[in-house]
Formats: sequence, C-alpha cells, structure tokens
Amino acid sequence: MKTTFAAAIVLIVVLNVTATEGRDCHKSRKEKQHLQRIKKIEMPCSPPAQQLVPIPVPEGYDSVVPSVTIVKRCSELLCSEKKRCVATQNTTKYVKVELKFGDSSKCDYVGVEEHQECGCQCIVEKEHCKEFEEFDEDKCECRCTENGMARCLARGNAWTWHSSSCSCVSLVDGSIYK
Repeated sequence: MKTTFAAAIVLIVVLNVTATEGRDCHKSRKEKQHLQRIKKIEMPCSPPAQQLVPIPVPEGYDSVVPSVTIVKRCSELLCSEKKRCVATQNTTKYVKVELKFGDSSKCDYVGVEEHQECGCQCIVEKEHCKEFEEFDEDKCECRCTENGMARCLARGNAWTWHSSSCSCVSLVDGSIYK
C-alpha cells in the first residue's frame, strides 16, 4: 500500500511540475507584455504561391520522371499561436510523366494537389480531444468537460481528478482511466 501511495504522489508531483514548467522564464513586466501581445496577434494568411513539390509515384511503379513539379500551395506558416495557414479549397493538377517500372516505362498523367485558397485554421482539432475533453472552436483548444470530474469521482475513492490534464488517475496504481 505504501508503494502505491508513493507512486500516486510521484505522479501528482510530475503532473504539477509539467503544468508549471516555463512560468518563471519571462519575469520582467516588459517580457510578460510582449508575450501577451504575441498571443493576441493573428497574421493574415497569404494566397497560394508557387512551390516545387514531389510528384507522387502511383502504386505499382518504381518512379516518375520528372519527380517534381511546380504548383500553388499555402505556406503552412502560423497565423497565430494556435492557427496555421492551410488550404481551404483544392483542385487537382494533372502532370504528364514517364512512369517507370523495372526496365519498362509508359507516359501517363499523375494528379498533384494544387491549393486555390488559403485560410487560418486551428492546429488542434476536435479529433485531438481526449475522453474528458471537448473542443472549444473559439480558442482552438480542448478543454475539460463539465461532467468529467463528476464521472471520475463517481468511480470511487481510489480515483482522483486532475483538471490540468483533464484526466482521471488511479490512486492505487497511477493508471489513467480511459
């Protein structure tokens, strides 16, 4: 029982240290103000620009010639702390290539994705949220559900709720309820 209790204490300490890491790095008022400004900034997403991209090799072939082409693509750069510039509308550009397989080859067309429009979208998506989390579209983040803690504590005294990680942790063996 002492080992189990000690393991639970270690887990709680690790979770708390992880949640507070980096808080004391930027101490001056000027540094804190700078960080707050960065968090509020959202840069516009540039329109698609020409980029050199690899041409996909269709299944059943060894290579394509040429192996690259120029198409319009979004930058994938950050628009803000939690958003990335991604394609919101695509088309397929067909490129004439020589498909090679062993000593033989043939001419054909291979489709390459070309971006028509770009927009800022959340880096974290709904699919990233865990059992006791829901997606907040306005903040682009997963947050604890209202009933997560209640569901965890209903499991009995051997479980504890960690709001920093939205997880239900066993006090017996440190496992996380899923």
